[in-house]
Amino acid sequence: MRVKVSYLSILRDATGVKEEEIQLEEGSTVEDLIGCLIEKYGEKVRRLLTDSEIEQGIMITLDGVLLSKADMKNPISDGSEVLIGLPPFGG
Repeated sequence: MRVKVSYLSILRDATGVKEEEIQLEEGSTVEDLIGCLIEKYGEKVRRLLTDSEIEQGIMITLDGVLLSKADMKNPISDGSEVLIGLPPFGG
């Protein structure tokens, strides 16, 4: 299945892309997607998505719904859209 992943802020810098489509196996979860991104982009992305201090500020949405750490086992559907990055700040 294909999932559209969009990156904000430091995740965009770490991946070098604004958005992309990622191929996952049917039944994959958000956690599986994160593992795939770490495998693809390496240490820089791993630190951003697993370092507890940074990870707490990272926002992940699945089809427009903000996810919590407890939601990482949620399944992803074919055609889903995932947004990952630091939330925008400012006024």
